[in-house]
Amino acid sequence: MTTAAHGTLLATGLALFGRDLTVTLTNRAWVVLLQLGAIAPPIVSLLVWTGAIARGATPPVSADRIVTWFVLVAVVSMVTSSWTASFLAEDIRTGGLSIWLVRPCPALVHLVANNLAEKTVKIVVLLPMVAVLGALFRDQLRLPQDPSIWLAALAALLCAAILTFVLDVLIGCLAFWFEDVQGVQGIMNLAQRLLSGAVVPLMLLPAQVQDAVRFQPFRFTLAFPLEVLTGTGTAHLEDWLTMLGWTGASLAVLALVWARGVRRYEAAGA
Repeated sequence: MTTAAHGTLLATGLALFGRDLTVTLTNRAWVVLLQLGAIAPPIVSLLVWTGAIARGATPPVSADRIVTWFVLVAVVSMVTSSWTASFLAEDIRTGGLSIWLVRPCPALVHLVANNLAEKTVKIVVLLPMVAVLGALFRDQLRLPQDPSIWLAALAALLCAAILTFVLDVLIGCLAFWFEDVQGVQGIMNLAQRLLSGAVVPLMLLPAQVQDAVRFQPFRFTLAFPLEVLTGTGTAHLEDWLTMLGWTGASLAVLALVWARGVRRYEAAGA
């Protein structure tokens, strides 16, 4: 791709980002309600775990790390989240994808722009809520003091966001071959919540279970960045290599699936 092409792609992406940012801002009340819903589960979990510890429960990690995990989980979950599958599947079924295939930019650019634009607004709304939660539990909140940990967490967050987005797009791409992908999407969402640490932090699972789920991809969509930030779990070289491996493999699979799916889509005359 030439420099001019890169410039055109960047300009197109920024234009789409601005459009989706404006659309999201027009639905501010909806965004606020979504973020209230996002922060409610961590608050409940915090109350449950702190109450249990106060009554003598002895989790495998310190109470401070548990509190820090649940204070940060809503932000990390938002940064790494994706909601693309159902919209992409609908475009494929209804022929709406054709509009993007004939435009002089990759067809997935508008999905990336939408994801980034909505996240920008949602994070701005969510951060004050998390700040209030952190202030309430400030005596047990332990944020990293070393800048290198924040840099490592940022790298982990970037890979987690890419991995989550690509897996979500892959589910949407199933609509090239199947009429309904909601069942697969539901199973994937359930697996992601259970195996990513969104429901129960992986650090609280028995050691044998932690070993069994250590290298599965969903851990790297949420739990791993949190482990880096909180100093829990095993953030060793093999974990970083596994995260990079899953991210690279998912991108390669998406390139293959997308190419074959688009050929099938175009052959059908959509």
